[in-house]
Amino acid sequence: MQYRPHRYPTQFPLQIKTPTGVQKGVVVDVNQDGARLQGLREITRGDKLRMNVLSNPIEAIVLWVHGDKSGVSFRPKLSTHLLDTMHYRRDSRHGSRPVRVSHALPEMR
Repeated sequence: MQYRPHRYPTQFPLQIKTPTGVQKGVVVDVNQDGARLQGLREITRGDKLRMNVLSNPIEAIVLWVHGDKSGVSFRPKLSTHLLDTMHYRRDSRHGSRPVRVSHALPEMR
């Protein structure tokens, strides 16, 4: 059995250039070696994909496809900074109110 490094769950939307044109997709898990994508159509194993994260071009090769889900391998590996950016989205708090922090003493309110 082949070992695969841990992948971070995320929901990171991207525009991805495929051999059939530009499509919208979502990265659903990611590590420095590769990712699982969702939402792409008309791609096959071996296709080359291009995407941009923070104006950094990323190239990937499709390893497998099942319906609108696919697995890709990054060429070259993602930098730590881009990996952190892509998996941080899952941790964002959608729809929550900002937390107020106050250093004032209760008597001063």
